[in-house]
Amino acid sequence: MRNRNTAPRKSRPPASGAGKARRRCLIGGGYARGEHTRRRLLEAGIELFGELGYERASTRAIAHRAGVSLPALQYYFGGKEGLHRACAQYITEDVRTRLAPATQRVREALDRRDLARSELLELLRAVVEPFLEGLATERPESWALFFARIQGEQGVALDAIFQQIGGRLLTLVMEIIGRVLGRPAESPEVAIRAVMIVGQITLVRRARPIILRALGWPDFDGERLTTLKEVMWQAIACSLSPAPGPARESV
Repeated sequence: MRNRNTAPRKSRPPASGAGKARRRCLIGGGYARGEHTRRRLLEAGIELFGELGYERASTRAIAHRAGVSLPALQYYFGGKEGLHRACAQYITEDVRTRLAPATQRVREALDRRDLARSELLELLRAVVEPFLEGLATERPESWALFFARIQGEQGVALDAIFQQIGGRLLTLVMEIIGRVLGRPAESPEVAIRAVMIVGQITLVRRARPIILRALGWPDFDGERLTTLKEVMWQAIACSLSPAPGPARESV
């Protein structure tokens, strides 16, 4: 019968500072690689969902375009629906980041019930201009195609955008407009006005190439962005101007 070596194993010496640093480096590198893989899947998903639509874009094709394995897509997003929703959240991240501090300040200011009309209009401007800036920022054409697709498909991606931006922004804009007009915020007139204001701003992203070509501009940077914001604000403010009274007949 063969004898087994029953001598106790020698314990490993504690890791040196260099060994610990190496492990931290490996962990950090793995995290960076994971974030890179996730971003590639998001970008490939935006492209293919925009080109083909949700039904025709397969997870296999998305993984292939991203240059990663299909299990990686399942790991990071759980499947096609999760990736679709994450793509919507990804393209709105910049807008949400710009809007968050502005909406917080405006909500706090609206606690005052004695705000004058001019003050309410300034609050409206303070919340719509960051939204406009986010949409005017240059982005890949695939983003515009993706956004147009999800509006037609009425799926979870559109729900995600509405919950993250649309619904919150509209609620705030409706409250301000209602107080400017002296009408309930939930009234149809106020809601329609709010949707029209937000809608004409979103057109800046959807029709960006056409607008730039019509203006002969290369982009919406610097003074061009300032001009865009000023002209659009004038249109919004005019749409909320009090209706003129009946003209008096000359005697």
